[in-house]
Amino acid sequence: MMKDVVFAPDQIGEADDVLALLANRFHVRKGNHIRIARRFIDARHKDRIKIVYRVEEETREALAEIIKQDESLAFPYRNAHPRLKERPVIVGFGPAGMYAGLVLAEYGLRPLIIERGSDVDNRAVDIDKVRNGGAVDPESNVQFGEGGAGTFSDGKLYTGVTSGLKAYISRVMVDNGADPAILYDAHPHVGTDKLRGVVKGIREKIISLGGEILFDTVVKDLIISDGKITGLDTDKGKIPASDVILAIGHSSRDTIRMLLSRGVVLESKPFAVGVRIEHRREDIDKALYGFDTACYRNISAAPYKLSCDTVTGRKLYTFCMCPGGEVVAAQSSGGAICTNGMSYSDRGLTNSNTALLVPVNQDDYGNGVLDGMYYQEKLEYSAFIAAGSSGMAPFAYYGRLSGKNTTVGRSVSPSFKPGVVESDLKSVFDEVITDTVIDGISRMGGKIRGFDIPDAVITAPEARSSSPVRILRDKTTFMSVNVKGLYPCGEGAGYAGGIMSSAIDGIKCANAIIENVLN
Repeated sequence: MMKDVVFAPDQIGEADDVLALLANRFHVRKGNHIRIARRFIDARHKDRIKIVYRVEEETREALAEIIKQDESLAFPYRNAHPRLKERPVIVGFGPAGMYAGLVLAEYGLRPLIIERGSDVDNRAVDIDKVRNGGAVDPESNVQFGEGGAGTFSDGKLYTGVTSGLKAYISRVMVDNGADPAILYDAHPHVGTDKLRGVVKGIREKIISLGGEILFDTVVKDLIISDGKITGLDTDKGKIPASDVILAIGHSSRDTIRMLLSRGVVLESKPFAVGVRIEHRREDIDKALYGFDTACYRNISAAPYKLSCDTVTGRKLYTFCMCPGGEVVAAQSSGGAICTNGMSYSDRGLTNSNTALLVPVNQDDYGNGVLDGMYYQEKLEYSAFIAAGSSGMAPFAYYGRLSGKNTTVGRSVSPSFKPGVVESDLKSVFDEVITDTVIDGISRMGGKIRGFDIPDAVITAPEARSSSPVRILRDKTTFMSVNVKGLYPCGEGAGYAGGIMSSAIDGIKCANAIIENVLN
């Protein structure tokens, strides 16, 4: 039977053993165990904040059965002992490719995974070079490399997608070093620091099961015969393949161009663009919780999720909110600037930030299949120019951008590295985008006290919230609608948006290969 165990911040914030406190309150019978189903903060009344643990008592056998059922959803064909004529190939080792590879490896199919970027350790070195003012490596950066874009953008696992696979995905991460709290937190988050170890652990598991990963290898072309894929042409040579999961991520623009030239059916899809806004973490914490979370090691910095209609007729909404985090450089080439956000596992940095996004569609960028992608490129180039072609990012204080208060106190310091240049953001975006952002921030200030302070730092642009194209696939077989054996997968194919939904799609594509063989 589920029960809510409620604590005040002072009761739980500095506890050495939370499970012991829960067991004491719940009175667990001897031999049984507590299972935490959910943890959340009830902050409706700032004078009596509640830290709520939703728990139930389970036997050891019942807990084992829950894990078994979660795994059965990920491996529905385990008892069929599936076999393929050729080892399956996966292009991309982000969340979709990683979990597809893990599932295929667990089936004993020894997947070959091709990743254009470097392994996570070398990738971290390349990213640090950019943070220190160096040039972007076009193949190893925040977008490309082991773990995909999610590895260096906080590791948030919250998703609106309903799927029984979420528990399995989270448990794999816990088995490889993630905090067990991701199994029950209302807003689960791994942290960029811990994700590096998690992705290495999953890689090692795949290899131990017979899988192989080729880093620093770029797929240049598809080899197609009679409407069926027969191989891949890479910068290291040709690879025969009859089942290929294409999990390329949302930033492989050269690959998207290649797919279009090869006749793979694509379509343009709506997406969103905008900015990153930063406030002091302490101020957001106090506005939402009434206290500074830095006072308690067991209470994480406050997250939020906002949306509003604006005077332009467009919505403005928050995305990828990073409590106690920083704004990071997310461009994958020189001559461009793009932002993203991240937090470490303790969410303990000075600022909290979020993307503020405005939906865009073909009316904004054109009717061509790749026009959305070209629109993203234009924004990133314009941002580079706006900041003096310096490699730094253009930013503005909200007071000056809105014209409401041109005198600012600079209480919020921009976190973007290698640095920022105060710029005219109206030279980066179309007028409707800046007007939506300006009006929306004002309205959000009515929802979170201080959100619209003149000192709020706005850095541009956030242009890669999702893919601007979709690689069309059959709803039943998951194959490309016109290339048999090619499985478009994950965020880059237009079927996911974030770590969790991408991992779910990776598992589905892996099992689609098995199902198509068995049928």
